[in-house]
Amino acid sequence: MTPYDYGLLAQEAYTSKPDIGVEDSASRAIVRQTAAGLVVAFPGTNNIPCWVADLDGMTTFVSGAGELHKGFWDAWQAIAPAVKAAVAGRPVTFVGHSLGAAIAQMAALDFVIAGTPPRAVYGFEPPRICTTAAARAALSHVPVYLYHNGKDLVPEVPIGFQHGAYPEDIGTPCWPIPNISDHMMARVLKALPGYANAQH
Repeated sequence: MTPYDYGLLAQEAYTSKPDIGVEDSASRAIVRQTAAGLVVAFPGTNNIPCWVADLDGMTTFVSGAGELHKGFWDAWQAIAPAVKAAVAGRPVTFVGHSLGAAIAQMAALDFVIAGTPPRAVYGFEPPRICTTAAARAALSHVPVYLYHNGKDLVPEVPIGFQHGAYPEDIGTPCWPIPNISDHMMARVLKALPGYANAQH
């Protein structure tokens, strides 16, 4: 599967009824069996509880991962038992856009700490998730693919935080200044590796 294929699953997480969690919450996911194996995809911000999680910019200490964004960690913790039950020890790839990309990294960290690292993480337009290098060190044992389209503002926040891995720059900015138009999943999909081949 290409990054574009995983991007489609991140997009589907917005439109499909969640297999895990409550639809009107920040904590929900879809579970899909793909040609590349099991995928759990988390949607991004599209309701008030999501905004509450986004704006909860305090940190919480997690042993093995350091200081993490509390809102993102709490959103993951609310569905962690259900996701772990759905995965049931199988290799899994975590996927998400925006808030979903942050939760995908929280899930990966939790699995790494438990000694069962995921197969990979694909995060599209992720906000920053941690304040120390500990999370990045923990995720260094996992293939983590983060994508930053154009001049999307979201991967530049919160100020004072870091990404769990270094994002790859993709796409052409729609504006020469930081913006949120480049954040839209439709624009991200067109910039992802694999998009051109999928159109034939």
